[in-house]
Amino acid sequence: MNYLRQFQYNEEILGRYIDVLSEHPDSPEKVRRLMSHMLNALEIWVSRIEHREAECETWEEHETSTLHALNRKCHDAIFHLLETGNLKKSHAYVNSEGQAFSNTLDEVLTHLVIHSAHHRAQIATLWSDAGIKPPPCDFIFWARQSR
Repeated sequence: MNYLRQFQYNEEILGRYIDVLSEHPDSPEKVRRLMSHMLNALEIWVSRIEHREAECETWEEHETSTLHALNRKCHDAIFHLLETGNLKKSHAYVNSEGQAFSNTLDEVLTHLVIHSAHHRAQIATLWSDAGIKPPPCDFIFWARQSR
């Protein structure tokens, strides 16, 4: 998997989702909660890899006006890991429930890609149900445009 492209895509698509949320403050409340959660997950997993305290909680909600900056910050951290990290190296960490685990950077990055896609689908459904058109987010469409 080409993680650089996956996370370039992820950052841009999350940015589009943030734009729609900004344009539709009447979005279902759960949308901002899920957007915040996706970005929190990026920060939390990077902090685990970097062996430091996370700067947020799993379900901490952020103001919509701060989401673009948070998206940029989180993805910059991911891009840094891609430049400096070892995909096969295991990283020990404690999860939000206090349980100890160890996973490779490769496993963590794969999880983050899938995690974001899962929650984007939930948001798209919430928006569709509310009569708000979600942004297109198919990777193949993005790949064609980003060449």
